Amino acid sequence: MKLYNDVEKIKEVIAKEELVLGYFTTTNCNLCKDLFPKIETLLENYPKITGVKAESDIDQRIVGEYKVFMVPTVILFVQGKETIRVSRNVSIPELKSKIDRYCDMLS
Repeated sequence: MKLYNDVEKIKEVIAKEELVLGYFTTTNCNLCKDLFPKIETLLENYPKITGVKAESDIDQRIVGEYKVFMVPTVILFVQGKETIRVSRNVSIPELKSKIDRYCDMLS
């Protein structure tokens, strides 16, 4: 998962890649720091998904562009459109189940 703290770079990746998982956090969120390795492990099962990490306190435009009002927020973009959004208390098994549905439809 690559770190992008610039809203324009994030937009470029979302526009270019078919599947993008955005992990939106802040630099001082302890819950986010705990969840991040679990998200990275989850992404290992999905080689077609590009991972993007963004720290919304670095570039406040991220908050406005992606409406990230709670952290962590995980958003799956499919062909540039937001399809899944989970915030705060993210269940990895539930997130995996939701991602599997979209991956099955696209394959």
